[in-house]
Amino acid sequence: MAAGEADHEAVMRGIGWLASQQKPDGEWEEMPYNAVGFPRVFYLRYHGYRLFFPLMAMSRFRNLRQGNSREVAWGF
Repeated sequence: MAAGEADHEAVMRGIGWLASQQKPDGEWEEMPYNAVGFPRVFYLRYHGYRLFFPLMAMSRFRNLRQGNSREVAWGF
């Protein structure tokens, strides 16, 4: 989407996968940890990542598809 390809088949498949993985309560599952601190010593968990990033991708997709432009105006 950041490359101006909101209509690309790969984007559609990714958004479809996110939607299919969403639980009935609106959340997504995640592994027990999602970032490495020191391997085999400690691992990090960012509690908001499982909600923030899927929602950001899905809302960006919706906004690009409904807007006048298919290009991301700002941000990553």
